[in-house]
Amino acid sequence: MDITKIKIFAIIVFTYFNIGIHAQEKPRVVASCSMLSDMCENIVGDLMDVEMIVPIGGDPHIYEPTPSDAQMVSRADIVFINGLTFEGWIGDLIDNAANNIPVVTATEGIQAIQSEKYDNSADPHAWMDFKNGLQYVRNIKDALVALFPQYERELETNHKNYVAEINAADAYIINQIAKIPKEKRVLVTSHDAFEYYGQRYGIQLEALMGISTNSDARTSDIIRVSRIIKEKKIPSIFIESTINPKLIKQIADDTNVTIGGELYADSLGEKDSEAGTYISMLKHNTDVIVQALAYGKTSNTKIDEDQDQNNWLLYGILGLLLIGGLLFMMIRLNSNK
Repeated sequence: MDITKIKIFAIIVFTYFNIGIHAQEKPRVVASCSMLSDMCENIVGDLMDVEMIVPIGGDPHIYEPTPSDAQMVSRADIVFINGLTFEGWIGDLIDNAANNIPVVTATEGIQAIQSEKYDNSADPHAWMDFKNGLQYVRNIKDALVALFPQYERELETNHKNYVAEINAADAYIINQIAKIPKEKRVLVTSHDAFEYYGQRYGIQLEALMGISTNSDARTSDIIRVSRIIKEKKIPSIFIESTINPKLIKQIADDTNVTIGGELYADSLGEKDSEAGTYISMLKHNTDVIVQALAYGKTSNTKIDEDQDQNNWLLYGILGLLLIGGLLFMMIRLNSNK
């Protein structure tokens, strides 16, 4: 076999090898945030690879995309976003990364809560109501079936099973909230992310900031919330996982109430945490709220963890000073002999 035939044979083998590799690659699904990513994972199962732009613990309201995010989007077969101004930065990211990729707004068809303060401004936190969650996963499933009809049967089956889990969790929350006396069903949080939750499950919402975390609490809001806490005799208020708890802690100290626990709104918790999935996040939030408002039991928060760390640091410093003092005394005693 001459050298030319060897080269041709090598090219053919290399080509088929590459084709085989690419044929085995799974479709890539990109979601803007962790809640959407988890929903997508439940729908696609092992059929596709799912990635998310905003990492766990990140705040999608104020997130700043990175070059690696642009690369992720450029490799995607489809992108899912929340919309309703939740990710104000994402349009530019998609346009710059790859503007021919299908982009699906998961809140399509949901009756959004409109802001009472600002015109043409909708509350983006629609996932906080499990009935809206059903619309999210229906939109995700329909978009994936349209793009990948070869997987229709599996996607439909996964969707059906996931819907059953969401409905069961919705019933769980309704039953749990009923344990809170009606006069105590007031939820005080950092920002206005729980309005859908409140309307669905029957809780009055009072927040220090508006629907976006990209704003500061006004003095009038602090006064309003403090007055409501005293008037309603609210036993506990709550911090959020993605927001600095300093202001909530200050209000708790000023009004002599407890921090009931840490709630998740704009991000899931880590995979192995109590709020590692969309369903477990809302169930966890509910458990924390019910324990605090119905039974006066508080849950550990980042404030407690920070305090514990500070205590250990203080103990460490005192220990080093004590050891240093003992060494100094021993050296002095030895020098005097």
